[in-house]
Amino acid sequence: MARVRFHRAVLCIGLVTCCAAQSPKSITYLRLGPQIVEQRLQPPASSEDWSIALRQQYVEAGIPSYQIVEQAVPGSSQKMVMCTIAGRSDSVILVSASLARPKDDDAASVAWASLAMLPLLAESLNAVSTDSAILFLALPGDKHHHPGSSWYVRQLSEAQRKNIKAAVEVSEVGRGAPTFDTDRRGRSLAEWLDTSAVSLGVTGLQPSAPDDSLDFGDAKAFRSAGVPAITVSSQPVRVPHSFTAGYTPLNKLRSDEYYNTYKLLCVFLLELDRAARGTSSQSMITPAKPNQRTRSVFTEEEASKMIVLQVGEARASYRVSTLWPTFIPELHDMVCDMARSDQLEPAPFQRLLEKKKLSGNVAVFSGDYPGLSPGQMQGLKVGRFHKLSVATCVLPTPDAKPPTYWIAVLAYQ
Repeated sequence: MARVRFHRAVLCIGLVTCCAAQSPKSITYLRLGPQIVEQRLQPPASSEDWSIALRQQYVEAGIPSYQIVEQAVPGSSQKMVMCTIAGRSDSVILVSASLARPKDDDAASVAWASLAMLPLLAESLNAVSTDSAILFLALPGDKHHHPGSSWYVRQLSEAQRKNIKAAVEVSEVGRGAPTFDTDRRGRSLAEWLDTSAVSLGVTGLQPSAPDDSLDFGDAKAFRSAGVPAITVSSQPVRVPHSFTAGYTPLNKLRSDEYYNTYKLLCVFLLELDRAARGTSSQSMITPAKPNQRTRSVFTEEEASKMIVLQVGEARASYRVSTLWPTFIPELHDMVCDMARSDQLEPAPFQRLLEKKKLSGNVAVFSGDYPGLSPGQMQGLKVGRFHKLSVATCVLPTPDAKPPTYWIAVLAYQ
């Protein structure tokens, strides 16, 4: 039996070293093979309690029983399931998912996949030495009420709250490219998530749609207690409603996107473990040495995402809904054409919106670091706008000249 298990481990599990932002160190974790991950996604029988099925997943992941604890939650028929990966310090990173089972079969498959992510992450990180303890929480709750997270936050002491470095909610992952939701206090978490995606080559990371973020109650509960929190979700295929502006998300799992999200969360949690609470990933970038060839610190995609985060943070501070990132095909070429002529002006972009029969505001920027001024941000805080399109162009420069970022930002409806 031991020989069979060892052979399976060699075929399906690999020790992975990933280049990380905090050079020269790298991140090492145990990466499970796609076949193992896909097997764990099979939903339990309709009659089986998910908390029992989850404990079995932890057993299959090789987690010792003393690391798994169940806790009754007042007002809920389900118990909270907690799995702890010990750390060297008092610092804690929380990772949560919901035990609630939706009635729709497709929605239930996605919900189970999010819950099954916890033992997958636990198995990958259990053998890794971390500074922070990583606490995986399976919380009772339903779509509109979250008694598990609300109760858990209320029973924490002040010292325990201060020791929590970050809370990561896993919700509806695997339907498409990963998405995230946070507030201005969690901006550093979003930056670390983006840095982790870049290091893995995971593309398509975007803020969650405003309608999706209404359901991310666990992260909101932690934020209400002053804990930096972020939700990691996914972007589903959306079917528009007839004769209305609404849509219905398709809750269909994509194994490739789910596996990418699994890898992303492994690296993200280890990046958070090494970073001080609230530290930005950008502060860990090593400056170029004198006489060293100058290159863009950020790619065009990274610079655009930084602007999206900045706009989202500004709107959150004014309690205005998050803008939904979109893509306008002509935008990038227009920015690069204007950059080559060294004349970046908002008027051509305003005419582009008018041509498409859209109303909106435009902000343009050129400089050596991607960022809009408070004055430029003012026109992007208008509540009636719902969509955001950002394009960045970085043109080749001589070796001794620092790069310039040319950016156009369109908020429109």
